[in-house]
Amino acid sequence: MKYAEVAVNVAGGHRHTFSYSIPETLRVEVGYGVRVPFGPRVLQGIVVEVTDKPSFPETRDIEQLISLSPIISPKRIKLALWISDYYISPLWSAIALFLPPGFERNTVIKPKSLRYLVLVPDDERVKGASNRKPVSAKQRAILDLLSESGGRLPVPQILGQLHLERGVIKVLLAKGLVIEEKVEVSRDPLARRELSLELPFTFTDNQSLAWHPIEAAINGHVFPGDGNLFLLHGVTGSGKTEIYLRALAETIKCGKKGICLVPEISLTTQTISRFFARFPGRVAVFHSKLSRGEQYDEWRRIKDGDFDIVIGPRSAIFSPQPDLGLIIVDEEHEWAYKQSDKTPRYHARDAAVQLARLTGSTLIMGSATPDVETYYKAVNGEYRLIELKERITPLGSTPLPQVSIVNMRDEFKEGNRSIFSRLLKAQVKLALEQREQIILFINRRGQSTFVECMNCGFVPSCKRCSGSLTYHSIEKRLICHHCRRTYPVLRICPNCKKEEIKYFGIGTEKVEAECRELFPHARVLRIDSDTMAKARDYEKAMNSFRKREIDILVGTQILAKGLDFPGVSLVGIVNADTALNLPDFRSGERTFQLLCQVEGRAGRGITAGKAVIQTYNPGYYAVRYAALHDYAGFYESELKYRREYSYPPFTRMGRLVYVHSNEEKCRAEAGRLAVSIQLIIDQQGLEGFKLIGPAPAFISRLRGKYQVQIIILGGNIQGILAKVDFPLGWILDVDPIGMI
Repeated sequence: MKYAEVAVNVAGGHRHTFSYSIPETLRVEVGYGVRVPFGPRVLQGIVVEVTDKPSFPETRDIEQLISLSPIISPKRIKLALWISDYYISPLWSAIALFLPPGFERNTVIKPKSLRYLVLVPDDERVKGASNRKPVSAKQRAILDLLSESGGRLPVPQILGQLHLERGVIKVLLAKGLVIEEKVEVSRDPLARRELSLELPFTFTDNQSLAWHPIEAAINGHVFPGDGNLFLLHGVTGSGKTEIYLRALAETIKCGKKGICLVPEISLTTQTISRFFARFPGRVAVFHSKLSRGEQYDEWRRIKDGDFDIVIGPRSAIFSPQPDLGLIIVDEEHEWAYKQSDKTPRYHARDAAVQLARLTGSTLIMGSATPDVETYYKAVNGEYRLIELKERITPLGSTPLPQVSIVNMRDEFKEGNRSIFSRLLKAQVKLALEQREQIILFINRRGQSTFVECMNCGFVPSCKRCSGSLTYHSIEKRLICHHCRRTYPVLRICPNCKKEEIKYFGIGTEKVEAECRELFPHARVLRIDSDTMAKARDYEKAMNSFRKREIDILVGTQILAKGLDFPGVSLVGIVNADTALNLPDFRSGERTFQLLCQVEGRAGRGITAGKAVIQTYNPGYYAVRYAALHDYAGFYESELKYRREYSYPPFTRMGRLVYVHSNEEKCRAEAGRLAVSIQLIIDQQGLEGFKLIGPAPAFISRLRGKYQVQIIILGGNIQGILAKVDFPLGWILDVDPIGMI
């Protein structure tokens, strides 16, 4: 008898499989969906392994097959097992990442069908003509339209075009003049897009040097170790996308397929435009903002091998793309690739590395500002490092933008109370006069980011969260950016009853308002999560800016991510200090990456680019190196700091957060767990491990619940955490994107 190890869809967070015997009447393989008895219930499961011996002595039979072929391929089953082990997550949660839409909820999504009306052939219509009543004018109109259109049209199109009711068709069906067919159609998310064709560009010498080892890997040249895993470190505008496109074309030529990850859904549109222009009709888009029906159709067609390329944000790495030969992770440094809001808290880049290893695919991770840990692995030989140091524009090799740093303390001392320095004002005015475009970046939403009573020091905060409130002038409300709860604007202090409430700080709304005041003839558009509620809002705004219908674009960090606008000559970073003082070891890296990426939006056309960084900390290392476009200098400084304090990449990190509505219980439980973890470390005589905390999280109260965290640093932290019993309320995050 054969046995199946099954991941079962059951609450409770099990990290192991359950053993079931396979009846002789059933053919079961790895990846099949099954229904299995679990206590008094029958639950879903996915077969993870087929064995000759069960892992438990007593087994029950699999009751039913859900699928007659694997839903998940064996190699992706192995990836799910790795995710469960590495991120200490329930096995079913990892398996669920790969399942078709609706499967986990037992929701049957069916293919979309459309009814077509088909004209009966002439010889068959003639047979019953003597016994048939004459056709009416409306019936004749339908027959004529079908005849002119090849004899076959969708019913909705016929009724809409001729302005008729369905009863007319029923009569024609009864007369045997037409027949109706049900035809399966796909809900295509790209159907309404106008995408033009594009031919490959000619590589520069620098691009050719970068391309040759990638080409060799795609064509099966065997390199030592993980020689098919590449980090493509290219300055902004160096042509990384063209290498991606060429790599995909070479992969397809070899009979394989590819997946391309982008960090944000909003960037999918721009990437699709480039990729679809090169590979028309061969690109699938896969992300959570598609309708449930579109997701199902795309998943099914991808699994059937209908597309050469799948594009999407982090979840696209779990699409069922067969014959995989190439994975691209664009802007690999972006934290959007980390799923931080639910289990499993995986990083799509690291999942892509494992999938490439399992499938033998070539992996290209691209960035102008690589993640320090990724670059460290490349320098030390785990990945192959390829560098593109030249920016390519229509004029050929072009210098990176000239960057000026403005000390806003000096501006204040010299009487400038504006949020814009004198230099930035002058540069914006000059760019407008020369009919060039400007991007103004501020990484905070709202009008004023801080509200305080100048008499008693009262600061209004959210009743459910520990954060202060931000004033939004359009809504005329104070808003908590953590839970979105709103409060009325204060004029009188509720604490001392004085009219001394003042509003401080700047956000995107304030920058937009001051732009309109200083440059009244400029066309200004603000882009942030308040104004761009839907992906198509963002797409519409980007198209408007690309068509040069907008002069000044004001926005948050979404503007830093991979946008290419040849008309932009100037970038102004209104406040470079928003992340500098956060209690997080990655705050310097985050600042450097954000500044470099935003600066890189300028000077991509025929006009030389300029950038102005406004800061109160002009000597801060991340700001200085960003102004010089000096990644190597930043990397060495950052590595020295991390080595001194034993932070990644010199150690591994886990973040454990306990959440509870009772503050005292929250602290007590966190203290208990910290003692348990330390006991495991001491009993096993493990060295090199360190616990930080327990301590209140940076946001100590969120949506009415308190948060206390423990940070664990060391080598094999999974080996320790896997031995710990985590009661309900604990959040485990291996390789967190930060400590706050």
